[in-house]
Amino acid sequence: MSIQPLITFKAGQCNLTRESDTQQKVKPARTPGYVYLYQGEDEFVHFCWRPRNNALDESELDLIMIPGDGSFLPYTGKESVEDSENVKSPTDGRIFVLKFNSSSQRYLFWLQSKSQHPRGDTSWFSERDLKIGQIVDLLLNGEEIDVHGELASVQNPASGGDEDETMEDVEGTNHSSSRNRHGSTGGAGAGATGGDIREEGSESRDGGADGGRA
Repeated sequence: MSIQPLITFKAGQCNLTRESDTQQKVKPARTPGYVYLYQGEDEFVHFCWRPRNNALDESELDLIMIPGDGSFLPYTGKESVEDSENVKSPTDGRIFVLKFNSSSQRYLFWLQSKSQHPRGDTSWFSERDLKIGQIVDLLLNGEEIDVHGELASVQNPASGGDEDETMEDVEGTNHSSSRNRHGSTGGAGAGATGGDIREEGSESRDGGADGGRA
């Protein structure tokens, strides 16, 4: 099957270890990778992760997403984000959380592109970072979106200065098909993110049962 990603961006997986009944420790995996989404022949959006030296059809994670079941949000350690211009992670890197309404599991990913903060704050989510998360969240909810157009509105002001790879940090395509059925790394670095990730209550879902491996 030919895979045509709707969006692709640099991100690594995170491992969770439980420190206590209420706290978990997050540790980023060192492997440079890509998160990408595509619409499969089954008409569902697939959420995938692969090492950068793997081909598109050699993902190590391929989750079939039921529209409306998953969400992809920046981890801030807070119930809500009050200041959209100063969104930060409580860790030393920018982490997004993939959650499911149907499961208590979750997956965490750290952005591997260089921080756009003027003073190099690796925990700060730029407008571009937040736009990437918003696009992914909309795709997971079955929304039609012009991914390329949305990304163009938040072009990297430091284009050409990426310390990760020469290719673009994030790529996207137009997403116009209707889906009304249910059916060296930049950033903080692999050893930097090490904050405590606390349980966020019963609403926190960890990526899950209905988002099974394809």
